Amino acid sequence: MDRSMKDTVSSQPEAEGPGLTRDVFFADMIGELAGALEEVIGLEDAAGFVAMVGNRIGDDLSDLYAGLPDFPSETPEDIGRICVDLKEKISGTFALEEATEDRLIFTNCDCPFGKRVEGRPSLCMMTTNVFGRIAANATGYARVHVSESIAAGHARCRVELGLKPDESANGHEFFR
Repeated sequence: MDRSMKDTVSSQPEAEGPGLTRDVFFADMIGELAGALEEVIGLEDAAGFVAMVGNRIGDDLSDLYAGLPDFPSETPEDIGRICVDLKEKISGTFALEEATEDRLIFTNCDCPFGKRVEGRPSLCMMTTNVFGRIAANATGYARVHVSESIAAGHARCRVELGLKPDESANGHEFFR
């Protein structure tokens, strides 16, 4: 590369090229990584890897929110507010549709991974584990079931976060 071209490239801001930003690049990278894992090792194992990452991030986020006075995690509504807030921060549009003593129901029409999530349901384990860890760390128990997902071709995501054990319920369980 000649000197003038090198100077132009190095002096450009983070976004190079039309529509390319760090967030777009990382979302593309995660989407492609999930797709490659699903193709090579299968959906179940790929979901397991994403779950492991989500579990670690969920613990970190749980600790972060626990240290903020505006975000107590004592009631189901508090837990719901934390989950909605963190999704808003990463460009998700989750809404808390229902909050009872036993469960929270969230819906979402905009995945933070955008179109990259379509056909890659292993990425839903990120939400499952982050929500599960936050709730279990606050209450001692959580069960998360994603009954609808953009990744699986639905128009929206619907996530049920159970706060009390229920033998008849579907989902992944989490404990403190």
